[in-house]
Amino acid sequence: MNRICLVLLIISCNLFAQNEQNNKPKISAIGVGTVTAFPNACQITIAFNHVKPTLREAINENQKTTNEVLKIVKKYVADSLDIKTSLISTNKSTRWDEKLNREVFIGFASSQKLIFTLKDIKRMQDFTEELLATKFNKIEKISYFNTEAFDFLKKAQELAVLDAIETTKRLAKTSEIKTGSIIYMQSNKSPNDNSGNRVETYQFESYGKGMGGKGVSSSGELINYVVSVTMYTEIIQ
Repeated sequence: MNRICLVLLIISCNLFAQNEQNNKPKISAIGVGTVTAFPNACQITIAFNHVKPTLREAINENQKTTNEVLKIVKKYVADSLDIKTSLISTNKSTRWDEKLNREVFIGFASSQKLIFTLKDIKRMQDFTEELLATKFNKIEKISYFNTEAFDFLKKAQELAVLDAIETTKRLAKTSEIKTGSIIYMQSNKSPNDNSGNRVETYQFESYGKGMGGKGVSSSGELINYVVSVTMYTEIIQ
């Protein structure tokens, strides 16, 4: 019984202290920090799709092309763990016939995907030149990122804190009030959070020996690493 009372007393004291802290007059400020950088690496998704009269022909053609591309990819990727190959998917392939006003069977389709990480984005042009010599279907997606994102986000956090402090001082000066210590601070993002740290591009079709769509960039677009910080500072009355 005494032990239960002691626990309840501790909880009550903590709640009282929290309420006292929350009830203190304070300045609330939001700071924002931004660091920008171009990508230095990317994850590439290559799609294969072959349509042939028989299922076996479609699968064989798909495997042949995948193996050719895989040999090329291995020249640009040091660690084989950075290469992922999906299972082969098969289906019937049809197209719309205007004269018959219906879908008509044209053959069997065999499709597959290969995903890998290119850690030296400067080699993108050389890679795409070799890739165009194969019968791949399209580059389905390129996800550009920077391997130093962790450090960029830490720097952005620090800039956000400085911005919040500067805002607090400016507001206090304008309001002619004195401030005490910082009583609360929260960041909206951790350096370990990878969400939003990539630039995605999609669907680069292979038309003969050229690339359709927008083309493949060897640098990607500028990435903004943005962090906001909420800070409460005590007002001294």
